Parts: sequence; C-alpha cells; structure tokens
Amino acid sequence: MRVQQNSRAAHRLAIATAVAAVFLLLFGGTVTGIGAGMAVDGWWIVDRGKGDHFLLFYPVGDWLHSTGKFYEHVHRLIGALVGLLAIATLYFAWKRDGRRGAIIAGAVTLGAIVLQGSLGGFRVLENSPQLAFLHGAFGQLTFALIVAAATVLSPRWIAADRRPCKLARSVQRRSSFAVVAVYAAITLGALLRHGLRHGGTYQPPLESTEALVVHVTLVLVATGAVVALIRALRATAKQGVPGGHDRSALSGLATRLGWLLGIQLALGLSSYAVIWIFAGPQAVHVHDSLVPTLHVLFGALLLSQVLSAALWSRRLVSRPAGAAAPGATAAPIGDAL
Repeated sequence: MRVQQNSRAAHRLAIATAVAAVFLLLFGGTVTGIGAGMAVDGWWIVDRGKGDHFLLFYPVGDWLHSTGKFYEHVHRLIGALVGLLAIATLYFAWKRDGRRGAIIAGAVTLGAIVLQGSLGGFRVLENSPQLAFLHGAFGQLTFALIVAAATVLSPRWIAADRRPCKLARSVQRRSSFAVVAVYAAITLGALLRHGLRHGGTYQPPLESTEALVVHVTLVLVATGAVVALIRALRATAKQGVPGGHDRSALSGLATRLGWLLGIQLALGLSSYAVIWIFAGPQAVHVHDSLVPTLHVLFGALLLSQVLSAALWSRRLVSRPAGAAAPGATAAPIGDAL
C-alpha cells in the first residue's frame, strides 16, 4: 500500500517525538520535585541584564554546575527538541502520508506542544504557581496526544479493517470514560504536587490534605474504569477470533494497561511514603524526587494507553447495523483517520 509505505517516515518521527517526550517528563518532574522551576531567569532570553543569552546558546558553564539550573535548562532543551520533531512529523504527514486524519493528528500534537511550551515559558516570566500547575497537568495530556499521533501514523493502523461487533458500544464508552477518569486523577495529582512544592517551600497543609483526599477518590474511580476497560478490550478481541478478524491491538492494550495500572498504583503509594513519611514535602534533593517523578511519568504512560484504547476501539469495531439509535450512525473515526 502506497500510503502505508509513505507514512513510515512520519511514524518514525512521531515515535522519536514520544521517546524525547519521556525524557522531557522525567526532567520536568525533577524540576518540580527539587523546586527548580525558577532556577533559570527568563524564557527565550535568559539571565536578562546578566548576559542576555539566547536560550539555545546559554553558556554551558553557567548551568552545568548548578543542580537546579542543570535540570531546568536541559528540560527546556529537550522541549525544543520535542517541538522540532513534532514540526518534522507534521511535515512528513502532510507531504508523504497525505491522509486527512494523519495531518490532523500531527497538527493537533504540534499545537498542544506549542501551548505546553508557552505555559512553561509564561510560568517563568510571571513566576506563577497557577501556571506551573497547568503546565504540569497539561504536559501529561500533551504526551498522550503525541502517542496518539504515533498510533494514527503507524502502518498497523492504516492496514487495519473495521468490522461490526456487538461489544463495540460497550468498549468505546468504557474507553471514553477511562480517558476522562484517568486524566481527572492526574489533574488533581498535579494540583496536589504543585501545592506541596513551590519554589522549594512547603505550603499550608489544609488544602494539600483536601487535594489528597480528592486525588485518592479519583484514583479509585480511575482504577475501576481502567479495570472495566481491560475486561472489555479482552472480550472484544476474543470475539473477533472466530471470524478471523485481527484485534490483537486490543488484547495488547489490555495487557499493557494491566501492567501500567499496577505499577502506577505502587508508585502512588511509594510517593505518599516518600513525601509524607520519609523525605518530607520540603525535601529538595534529586533522589527524593525520583519516585514522585516516576509516578508522574507512569501516569502519562497510562493516560496515553487509555487514549490509544479509545482510538483503537473505534478503528477496529463498529456497532452492528440497526444497533444505533434511530436516525443515528456510528462515527467512522477509523476510516477517517
């Protein structure tokens, strides 16, 4: 298939963008953990009045030997790399792939990355804890969108065929609810983390305690939603076997979701122990931020796979004829993309 062959460059670039974004999340989480969000003054022009360096040409000696500056500046450099890779992905999706859905996926991803970078930049310029929270919460959604673009650009997605399935409505609804539930838990987690940490100082505990209770409640809801989604994915994949319909993408997602959910819950409990029992919320050492940062990363990975499940459940299966409400038709998202 010509489209499949031509889309490989865009797909590889999308994968490279996702890999770079993993490191971006790790460095960004560490910046939050050690309270280094304001370690480097300025955005595109840094150290205003003390050198006025362009971001990409910031002298190595000025940031390499300072822990806070090192993590913050490398975070920015990786962010610039992610942006460049996203631009290249969109270009090849437009020039080589040509599918409307592929171009839209690339454009949405690039737009999210630009918005995320702008939130980070204005967070520094305004020294705003509110923007720091938004930057942290939106970053994980941005990562999920990057992975979604890689999914839509993959040869496997292009080659897949869509067939009617009695379980289509159930798996699609469960995947949509799981996306909302997981991201809601992530958002409250970001609010909790940025409430505990701002500029290396501990914030009053009352609001943090309330945020923790809400976060845990949403985690329980999200856990139930993901477990229900896993069961629906496996059932839908199994139902395709007798008819020879390859739905292994769904069973693979179910397996990954199971592992990611278990690891994420373990990291959540470990983060609680690190922050409230051992190191304390006021700790500013890199090793103290490792577990909470991994908790952030695996939250993003979990969200990305839940979103992928929502996409694949619409790419592979549709409601049987006559199953939709009168006058309604199933949205052909798989065919459109």
